[in-house]
Formats: sequence, structure tokens, C-alpha cells
Amino acid sequence: MLKNDFRQHLLRTCPEQDLRRWFDPLDITAGEADRSFCVVFPHTYFAAWFDASVKELFERQLAQYLGPGHTLRYRTRGSQAGAGAGAPHQPADGAVVTDFPYGHRFTFETFLANEKNAFPLALAREVARGGEVRYNPFFVCGPSGSGKTHLLRAIANAVAKGQSGSSVFFGSVADLQGLYADPRRSRPEIRADLAGHDWLFIDELTDIARAPDLEQELIGVFNAFHDAGRQMVFSSRERAASCDFLDPTFRSRLEWGLLVHLKSPDLSVRSQFVEQVNKDKRLGLSREQTLTLASRFEGFRRLEGVLLRIEAFRQHAGGELSEAEFSRHIRLSEDKKVPELTPERVLSVCAEHFGIPARDITGPGRKKELVFARQAAMALCRSLLGISYPALGKIFGGKDHSTVLYSIRKFQQILDDNQDTKLLFRQLSKKCRQGGPA
Repeated sequence: MLKNDFRQHLLRTCPEQDLRRWFDPLDITAGEADRSFCVVFPHTYFAAWFDASVKELFERQLAQYLGPGHTLRYRTRGSQAGAGAGAPHQPADGAVVTDFPYGHRFTFETFLANEKNAFPLALAREVARGGEVRYNPFFVCGPSGSGKTHLLRAIANAVAKGQSGSSVFFGSVADLQGLYADPRRSRPEIRADLAGHDWLFIDELTDIARAPDLEQELIGVFNAFHDAGRQMVFSSRERAASCDFLDPTFRSRLEWGLLVHLKSPDLSVRSQFVEQVNKDKRLGLSREQTLTLASRFEGFRRLEGVLLRIEAFRQHAGGELSEAEFSRHIRLSEDKKVPELTPERVLSVCAEHFGIPARDITGPGRKKELVFARQAAMALCRSLLGISYPALGKIFGGKDHSTVLYSIRKFQQILDDNQDTKLLFRQLSKKCRQGGPA
């Protein structure tokens, strides 16, 4: 019964002829009490082929079907569990954890890459195997939509499966802020708790610019992990050397490890992505339509958005997707044309709101209302445009980068403490992005 039901689940994404070739020869039995399952191969050669070709796909789909909390054991007919020449590689006890706690979609198998990103992918696999910690931290950088989060989650999933006794912290800077906002726990206590994990994953480390008060805490956690030889994995939009908002000591320590750079997905990779989603979700897109989507939208996130829109339409409207509807979904998903967001645009918006000429905002004046407008404009430029502190100093009248850094941190403190200022900052950000008259 289990095998037949699971086969029906697999048919949603796997062709019938493929299942006849690699699934039907398997024997799958369930343990009576311990939520475990045993897969029996017909012979050792089949076991070796299965391990190299479809094992990761099989385990990912089985985890989706069963849910969390199960283990899987392999053996070859006529041999003991986990033994036999040619049997698939597995943990010493013959058990494989089927959970994917960081998302079923995020595996090395589903990370689409060509030769441009082959090196980062190979190193990520090596890091995930554990053992000697050679690259610490392992630092993945690349533009938005290049697959950084996918790669970090794939490593974390592989660690969870292959090293079930390991303790993993996976989160973003916002998650860290949530931890440190708990009034019931002291900072040293939270820091000790983080440092007690075996693996540390932080997605989009550059967001620490928005939480400068956490930087010293993160340095303490970093030192504890590095001194203990425990693995750290970070992602970032920028290379560590470009993160001039970081403490110089912290920035230099980030460079102790290995940095790999993910390039934005090119047309061939984007086409693979669209074709895979089209197949998995049975969207019924033609080859021409998949190429159109891959050509019009750069980055995985934007493609995910338009494909999700098409999937929702198919589910609720039913029937085939007409060319007219396809074109409409593309138009709705494309960015509306707005004036380019520049420092000049930000200064213009601030000048209009505060009633202060832009030349005064960038000038040397020290009146209270002028300083506040200048701090807000600097924070907006940093938040919306990601401009470095030295570059901001040049824009704002040739000021030193340390002056800019102090101004932004001062404004951030006001944001944290004052809801009216927080609301104002959101309104100004929205106005800067919308374009039109300032």
C-alpha cells in the first residue's frame, strides 16, 4: 500500500517510464513502531546506480510525502542492512534522516547552475560534508536573485540529513534582532546560546548595516565559532571587502575564510528553471512561452513571482492558458517604468518634505532641523541605493565617511525609539521609489 501510494505521488513529477526503470524494482517496507522505512535493492549494481543517479530525488520526494520525523534505511537483497558491496553510501548506522527542515525545494540537486557557478556549487557540497573545517567562514556573495539563499539552505539541509546530531542555527539579521529583542534574556545568555551550536548560517549578512547595535554581538559569536573550529556559512550581496559599514576588525576576519561569488543566472539557467517549474506544477507552458519568460525576467525571484501568478490563474480559472492571458500576466508582472532612483531624487524628496533647500541639506549647517533632514537623507540613500559611506560623504559636501557613519547610526537610534519617525521614514522611502514630482 505504501509503495503504491508513494508511486502516485511521484507520478506528479516523474514520467511513467522513469518510474518503471528505477522505482518499480525497489522493495519498500515500513517499520512497525519506530517511524522508519527500509528500501531493498534487487542487486549491488542497481544500488550503486541508484546512489549516483536518483537517490537525492528519491529522498526529497519521500520527505515531502511522509513529512518530518522519519528515517530511511537501505540494503541490498541478500545482505544485512547497510552492508554489501556497491551499497549506497550512508551513515555508519545505515540510517538516513528524510527531513528537509530548511525546505524541500532547497537541495543541491535542484540548484540550477552551469559552468559559471560550478565552482561555488562544488565547494558548497564539500562544506556540507562536514569533517575538517577548511573554509571558515564560507562566504557566498552575489546579486539578488542569484541563488544565495538556495545554496545556504541546501547546505543546511544536507547537514541536517547527513549529521543528524549536529545543532544548526539558520537565520537572517532580522531573526537575530528578534532573538535579542526578548526582554526575558540577557545579551550574554543569547550570545552563549548562539555560540553553542555546531553550525551557524546567516543569510544576507549585509543587513547588519540596519542593525549596527548587533555587530559587536555577532563578532563575539564569530570568535567563539572560529576558536572552536565550528563551521560558519554566510551570504551577502556584497563582498566582505566592500562592506565598509562593518567594523574593520570584523571585516578582516570575514576574509579569513573562503569567498565564492555567484553570478546572476544566464538565459540557459533561467530556461532550465522555468522548464522545471512548468513540469513540476504542470502549467502547460509551450517551449516558446518558457523562453519568453526566461528572456523577459532576470533572477529567480522575479521568475518565481510570474510563475506563481500563472499557477494561481490555472488553479482558479481552469482550462488552458491562452496567449492573451499569458501576455497579460507578463505585463502585470513587469516593473512599471518610473524615473531612476538617484541621490538627487532622494535629496529632492527630503528638500520638499522638510522645506529646506537641497544645497543646505548637503552643506555644513548645524541647526537641529537641518541636521535631522541631513541624517534622514543619508539613511535613505544608504537604505534605498546601498551607497558606501565614503561615496555618501562626497555627495553630502565632502564629509568624512566616519561622520556619515555616525549620522546614520544616530538616525537609526531615533528610528528604533520613535514610531512617528519610523512612519516618516517609510513615507519618504515610498515617495522616493514612486517617482513623479518630489
